[in-house]
Amino acid sequence: MLGTALKAVAIILYGTFIGFMFMGIMRKVTARIHRRMGPPIYQPILDTLKLIGKKENITHGFIYDFGVVYALGATILALMFIPLGSISVLRAYGDLVLITFLLEIPMLGIMFAAMSSGSPWAGLGAQRGLLTLLAVQIPLGLVIIGLAQFYGTFSTYEIVLAQQSMNWSIFHFPLLLSAVAYDIVLQALFGKEPFDIMSAPSEISMGPMVEFGGKHLGILQIQHAIALFAETLFFANLFLGGGSIPIMLIKQIGVLLMAIFIGAIFPRFRIDQAAKFYWKAPTAIALTGAILTSL
Repeated sequence: MLGTALKAVAIILYGTFIGFMFMGIMRKVTARIHRRMGPPIYQPILDTLKLIGKKENITHGFIYDFGVVYALGATILALMFIPLGSISVLRAYGDLVLITFLLEIPMLGIMFAAMSSGSPWAGLGAQRGLLTLLAVQIPLGLVIIGLAQFYGTFSTYEIVLAQQSMNWSIFHFPLLLSAVAYDIVLQALFGKEPFDIMSAPSEISMGPMVEFGGKHLGILQIQHAIALFAETLFFANLFLGGGSIPIMLIKQIGVLLMAIFIGAIFPRFRIDQAAKFYWKAPTAIALTGAILTSL
């Protein structure tokens, strides 16, 4: 039990640190694309420490306080089920449906907390976030079906082992289609352009985040860092063959850079445009991949 607990703590600390570095890389690379210098990559860590250290006398009730803790806890739990080299804790029990569910429900906690604040901007951003979450369900479900059909299992760990025995099976055309569809879904899960309408800083004052500050916002910063790490790790396991921790880190950075480049180039979609987009192109791609895997 002690060894398992130490592994869990090590994974959380590693995932949190790398997640913060990912946040810094996103800001730095985006700035360089826009021909700006940008902040140092460790700036998110300093910002979070400053937020955690602030005294806060404002609360909007139990849901407001519980929502941020719920989001962080669900993200940490999801990370425990995702294979990470040889030190994963619950990788043998992590199936596609469970991990996908755990990676999505933190948004629900954030949205409920935001709406409980009573701010119209937070409520508007929460509504948009929930609609975005609803829009990605169809392509995301089809990707899961395609993977399960191709490998004959829902277990993420068994999928990684199968990929390694097949010499990186993403080169199979049906799985390549599933990877493309899932990568498009990741763009919304990251909250990056063109699917960042839920926050839209220039339009609705950061949306759900507008009423968060101090320790609440610091906890959400930690949650976002771990979520970035977990989501890129999940993609690397499903489509890029897994591997040792250093190899996985390289693959994760590759996935992250793809999202950054897309976000730096494309303008923001309106919420209706985002929903219609996910119900068209990504759904068609994922459906084609699922059909081909069944054949």
